[in-house]
Amino acid sequence: MPNERSLSGVIDTRAFWAFVIMTIVIINASLLLDKVYLAVIPVGLLVGLFAIHNVKLLYYLFFFLLPFSVEVELPGGFGTNLPSEPFMIFLMGICLLLIIKNLNTIPKKLFLHPISLLVYAHIGWMLFTVVFSTHPFISLKFFLAKLWYIFPFYIMPLILLRKESDYRKLFSFLGAGVFIAIAYIWIRHAQEGFSFASSNTVVRPIFRNHVDYAIMLLLFLPFMCYMTWSNRKHRLLKYVGIIILLAAIYLTYTRAAQLSVVIAILALIMLRMQLSKYAIGLAIIGGIILVTFLCTDNRYLDFAPDFEKTIVHKKFDNLVEATTKMQDISTVERFYRWIAGFYMIAEKPLVGYGPSTFYSEYQSHTVTSYKTYVSHNPEKSGMHNYYLMTAAEQGIPGLLILLAMIFSVIIYGEWGIARIVDQKRKWLLSAATVAFILTNVVLLINDLLEADKVGPLYFLNMAIIVLLTTKSADKEDLPLSESP
Repeated sequence: MPNERSLSGVIDTRAFWAFVIMTIVIINASLLLDKVYLAVIPVGLLVGLFAIHNVKLLYYLFFFLLPFSVEVELPGGFGTNLPSEPFMIFLMGICLLLIIKNLNTIPKKLFLHPISLLVYAHIGWMLFTVVFSTHPFISLKFFLAKLWYIFPFYIMPLILLRKESDYRKLFSFLGAGVFIAIAYIWIRHAQEGFSFASSNTVVRPIFRNHVDYAIMLLLFLPFMCYMTWSNRKHRLLKYVGIIILLAAIYLTYTRAAQLSVVIAILALIMLRMQLSKYAIGLAIIGGIILVTFLCTDNRYLDFAPDFEKTIVHKKFDNLVEATTKMQDISTVERFYRWIAGFYMIAEKPLVGYGPSTFYSEYQSHTVTSYKTYVSHNPEKSGMHNYYLMTAAEQGIPGLLILLAMIFSVIIYGEWGIARIVDQKRKWLLSAATVAFILTNVVLLINDLLEADKVGPLYFLNMAIIVLLTTKSADKEDLPLSESP
């Protein structure tokens, strides 16, 4: 009777050569038939087999590849991000299998955490508004896309990544990808003299524009600090990494990202001093006062810009100056869309127009006083304020659920930071909470939560905060277990 191990080796060898032959046949067929997408099949099979044996490493691989994901136009007017979006759908499938496999062992407290309940409410209300959407097909597509953010990056970490060391590895993989992307962009930017005018083009094709690039750098910065301050190993090299990140953020010439570095420091101080509730209260009161002031007697019309002076600026210094004078085209165009959003909310305050319908509906609600040279919106972009856009598309209840979820995450993050003793976990929780706050600050002037380079980190931050603020039966701080 043949040796069992040698028999296994024969089977493995045969499987390997079968895979090689199949790959050659499929690639040649794809070239002959001019169907390039067929060549993806062997890669998909390989990834599938790999996933069965090492799901964690596959998860880390996604974050390494994330900075290099590119937008691709598909036939029929559709578009996707490769490789991130198919990867996210695949991870969602893996997540569903993990749920089925671990149904009896998953800690129920994680999925009954107040933040988890608010996530369910958020996605549930979104589905409810799809029913009343003015463009049901578009809204349904948006809802389904939302699922492959929530399942892989909120639910999956609660099942799969239960140790602090898991997150250290994850952010090491992401960091490797981020620094390779920085090197690529700096080489191209150096050829243009690191000019402001070229900051949008040198980031392509791996980033849509300099804003997407800046936000990814900004959201990774707190985790670079976490890896530096929670572990003394190679600390000098990590400090160099922080300096490179800060320099890269500056060279994006993105005002929001540069200001957000200062906000990150203030956010950390706020969390350590347990001032979040007061900050949230002031933000709510300030928002109400501002909206009331601008809406009373249509005061917002008093700030309408001069159409001829509202232009694109080629120098960064001129851009900053123009912003303060209401002469920067991107700033004024935001106001143009925000005003339209307010009129949309007033018209359908309960269920809105439906998820992802802003672009299709806003033009009939605009005010010509704020019109700019780019108001025809060739990029088909959104409102550039995620909160207003949520209210316009999902009604005021949708906005209230979103705000309740955001405020709860911040408050729980602060609560955990004050109670966790272990420094590694404390810094991990601090990084996740600060990064979460920064994302929400950026969402005041952007609507990038469903962007492939922002959404995964947003929901991952929430998962980290839930993991580190769920009480176990016998410990105050837990539940990140150091056992396998």
